[in-house]
Amino acid sequence: MLLRSILLSVLIAAPALAASDDPRHLMPVERPRLTAGAACGEAIPATPLALPDLVDLALCRNPATAAAWASVRSAAAGVGIARAADLPTLNASVGPQLSRSDLFSNSTVLIAPGQSFSTASSSTDLGTTASISLDWLIFDFGGRRARIDSARAQQAAALASFADTAQGIALDTVTAFNSVQANTGSVIAAEASVVFAQQSLNTAAARERSGVTTPSDTLQARSSLAQAELTLTQARGNLRTSQGQLAVVIGLPPTTGLNLAPPPALGSSDLLKTNVDSLIADAERLRPDLASQRAQLQSADANVRAARSDLRPTIGASAQNSLSYANSSNDRNSASVGVSLNIPLFNGYARTYQVTQAVAQRDRQSALTEQTRQQAGLDVFSNYTALDTAIRSLATARELISSSIAAANIAQGRYQAGVGTFTDLLNAQSQLASARQQLVQADFNVRTGQAQLARAVGGIGAEVDSTRTGR
Repeated sequence: MLLRSILLSVLIAAPALAASDDPRHLMPVERPRLTAGAACGEAIPATPLALPDLVDLALCRNPATAAAWASVRSAAAGVGIARAADLPTLNASVGPQLSRSDLFSNSTVLIAPGQSFSTASSSTDLGTTASISLDWLIFDFGGRRARIDSARAQQAAALASFADTAQGIALDTVTAFNSVQANTGSVIAAEASVVFAQQSLNTAAARERSGVTTPSDTLQARSSLAQAELTLTQARGNLRTSQGQLAVVIGLPPTTGLNLAPPPALGSSDLLKTNVDSLIADAERLRPDLASQRAQLQSADANVRAARSDLRPTIGASAQNSLSYANSSNDRNSASVGVSLNIPLFNGYARTYQVTQAVAQRDRQSALTEQTRQQAGLDVFSNYTALDTAIRSLATARELISSSIAAANIAQGRYQAGVGTFTDLLNAQSQLASARQQLVQADFNVRTGQAQLARAVGGIGAEVDSTRTGR
């Protein structure tokens, strides 16, 4: 009856212990939010997608965020594994047991000089054994606490890495969106160049028919028109490519057609109003990659403490109860309880080198943390300078397009009036086409530069939210 009670208890308790995959409630459920956008959903909005909408979709659907979030949950489970050492371990075993016993008596069979035995009787029994054992580590000079601290630091590092991944995806989305808009502008500029080249060809052909110019002007005009049409074809191909890249960034097939809203108005960047030294200080405080490195350093320091604790004794307690039943005998129950002091004496210097290894890894992580800090400052400075240059270049490009349009119109009018050469018209036409493309590129550089600087500082989420409607 006692055996049956033990078996019943084990069968009932085992499923209950494994009923939840998070008994300590350590696993995070919701991803940290980078922007103020709506929660993740399955459907793509039917309305035109503005830049913040695309960023929200990318943060929800891009596989990189899913992978980073899985790492966060894995690290959280690591905390649960480390904290398991604070509790006792309980194990139960149940199973059949086949045993055989032989009884010997004196015999004429020679086994050794002066000895002889023969089998008098034998028996074979089929029985059942059941046992329950408990082990508990009571004291270990801080080793368990150090391993828990290390696991928690790893979880903090994983969360920071997730935030860094999210910021990277936000920047990729902004860049891809700006690329689509820039290529759209390039197509428009190329179409305008084709129209202008067609007008020049019509003028040259009309002058040739009137006999006031040579066929060479018409031939040059045709070549110029063909070059403009080639540029337009290439611009349209680049636009399709950038549209596919944007779709992939937000987690959709590259063939997906996206209904995009117009880009927000280009305003001055508030980040340039702040001293670059202050931005570098903000980056050291906000950048998630630097936070991840610092958490890794905390984990490495805890690993040193854990390795040193392995050089010291531990105190543990154990208890065991076992029951056996055989066909030919009565049930047998045995129990034991004890406290043990385990002293590590010598294991080939393995523990000593484990401490040495942990210290070296901590020193390496300290150097990596400082390297990341220095790189963060350089990123801020470089992107600050690049954005300032891009804004100045945009102002110049706007002046250039105005003067180029005026010069092209004058050259075309002079050629029509017969007081200008076709070479002057081609030069003005080429300069206008170049100015249009430079303006498109300058606008792209400023928009992307603002996002890159915000990413370098660690606040691209706020930069994206600043373009939301109503903000």
